[in-house]
Amino acid sequence: MARFRFALQRVLDRRLDEEEVKRRALAAIEKKRRDLEDSLRARQGDILAGRDAWRAQLVGTIDPASLRHHASASLGLFRKAQRTVLEIASLEKGMTKARAEAVEASRARRTLEILRDQRLAAFRAELDRRERVALDEFGSNLAQQQKQQATETAREQEQELTP
Repeated sequence: MARFRFALQRVLDRRLDEEEVKRRALAAIEKKRRDLEDSLRARQGDILAGRDAWRAQLVGTIDPASLRHHASASLGLFRKAQRTVLEIASLEKGMTKARAEAVEASRARRTLEILRDQRLAAFRAELDRRERVALDEFGSNLAQQQKQQATETAREQEQELTP
């Protein structure tokens, strides 16, 4: 029995590999974005903790040097948080591009899979057609043999009856 062989299988394999590379690139960017968002949350927590500590020092005698220290520390954390926000924003452009490339690679792969499925269906249809032709030929040969045997049997019976 004939086996189906997709002529463009190597191209399909290559597109699968390309799609995997694009997916991994997108996943790496998304991981970096998640890490930056986690970092931003941590910095926001540090800013809130600094504010609470600053407010706690406003009770009783106020030390101006300590307040200056907390203010500069808070300002530094705020700048780091702003830089993180800017990094996240710059990643968005890369994510959009990587997502579009991943979708395009997936579309290209799917196109070849559809072509492969169509060719496989045509291959199976051709096999079925050939099998029907062979069965028809076998059936007609069998019917012809049975007809010949019936004719020969009828002649033999006729000869036996005729003296």
